[in-house]
Amino acid sequence: MAPYEALYGRRCRSPIGWFDLVDMDSLDTDLLRDVMEQVRMIQYRLLTAQSRQKSYADRRYIPDESHVLSLDSEELSPDFTFEEEPIAILDRQVRKLRTKKIALVKVQWKHRSVGEATWETETDMQARYPQLFKALGTFFYFMFEDEHDS
Repeated sequence: MAPYEALYGRRCRSPIGWFDLVDMDSLDTDLLRDVMEQVRMIQYRLLTAQSRQKSYADRRYIPDESHVLSLDSEELSPDFTFEEEPIAILDRQVRKLRTKKIALVKVQWKHRSVGEATWETETDMQARYPQLFKALGTFFYFMFEDEHDS
């Protein structure tokens, strides 16, 4: 069953379906020929427009090789997923809510620029990557707590 027929409960009445084989003898052949020629012209114009739009889209597409990882340089898990690793903590700030404070750290990830660093919660990062916080030392925390607590 066609989607139109399922939705509306009747067949779609397109110009092609208007003429049954039985009625062709009673219709003027010039009228039938004109209508069929118009249908062919509409089909041709639709195909031409579709082809033109596809060619524009194909010209605008530029493959970006920077998003492709080589399999030799990265370790993939057995299910072919890749987890990025943090390489540095760039900043720390404390967000104050009504009843609590949330400590955030700005993390630079491997294979990403400094501009693409993200803010993550400090507790999650400490639990997952404790080696980053051992390298920072205690001076880092005192320096930022003085700035953000005041």
